[in-house]
Amino acid sequence: MQALKMNANESTATLDHDSIIDLILNDRIDIDSVAEFESLLEVFPKDPGLYRKFGDLLSAKGRPEEAPLAYNKAAALYLEAGMVLQSIVAKILEWSIAKPSHREGREYHAAIRNNGGGDIPAQLLFSQLTYEETVSLMLRLGRVRLLPGEIVYDAGEEATGIHFIVAGRLKETWPAKTEGAPPAEILLAENDIFGDIFPLEEKSFCRACVTAATDVELVKISKPALKATCYRYPRIREMLERLSRMRVRQGGDRSWKTVRRSSRYCLPADVRLTFSANGNGDRRTIQGTARDLSLGGMCVALSSDTAGTDPDSLLQQKVAMTILEGNRTTIDQLTGTVSWRKKVGSSSRPTHIVGIVFDPMAEETEMALNAFCTISNGEQDMIWNLWNHLVRH
Repeated sequence: MQALKMNANESTATLDHDSIIDLILNDRIDIDSVAEFESLLEVFPKDPGLYRKFGDLLSAKGRPEEAPLAYNKAAALYLEAGMVLQSIVAKILEWSIAKPSHREGREYHAAIRNNGGGDIPAQLLFSQLTYEETVSLMLRLGRVRLLPGEIVYDAGEEATGIHFIVAGRLKETWPAKTEGAPPAEILLAENDIFGDIFPLEEKSFCRACVTAATDVELVKISKPALKATCYRYPRIREMLERLSRMRVRQGGDRSWKTVRRSSRYCLPADVRLTFSANGNGDRRTIQGTARDLSLGGMCVALSSDTAGTDPDSLLQQKVAMTILEGNRTTIDQLTGTVSWRKKVGSSSRPTHIVGIVFDPMAEETEMALNAFCTISNGEQDMIWNLWNHLVRH
């Protein structure tokens, strides 16, 4: 098996709020093998972020015929999840390699209009644009990547463009209104739009400081480029000005909900893995924590008391899985195959992860798994807080 390439950040990577897949998507864990990535996609065949990352890998390896296919798959899966902005970025990457036909462009624009709408700023904008307006904006979007703590702009700086949040969260800090009062803070998230660019014909200045709270990906249109676009397509300006007025009041809650990935769930859960040790019916049981659980497969972080187990020996092994809550069995009758493994953490305290592809399951098992995975964002945060409390104590 080809070894995973780990970057400098990985030695301190943890399995707290960051899932294994998120660590990969945020470049904290590098997979440099196409075969390795294909194994990962077997476990999570509906994760659009992984397909986009796979496209990046194929592009970097000089495989221009395969990379657009991965980006195309990512764009389609993002649209299925209602993530229009994220789909557009994947489509820009695809079309930067393989120029689309007029028909392909029209069909994609129709798909955007069918899957957009609602009250989420970026979705609302792109779902209402004409084909020509959409293409004009897509051609002018530039990608920006930020690490936690990096500043997009500070209060008082001249505004240089408008930003769309593709992934991650940022903190917008407004100066205190009165002396001695604390500054007001607003959390910006996926699909938000920000930037004090109006009026376009005059200099404008940033009213707040915007800082990356997590790993962040933005797309940006510079003010001169937007001005030229709006001159040709005045409706774009009207919609952006209207969306800018939707911004929440300082310190208030937004009226829309962030679009979340719907095909993967990162909540921790105890799991028991049972392997057949040999052909005589002997069984070996390994405890672990399920991570990145989906209806197609899951990651499992093996417990520290299995340090003597050779993870490579588990590859391609059939396994039966039981998901537990305390001592109570929540989901049983799950079987699958170990498709890949990886190691995270330091060399002195490594954590071994295995990826398991589920076998076809009975209808009642699939319903139970779906119910286990489908919870609200509030419930997710509550469970994470409880989990972290138990780990610390």
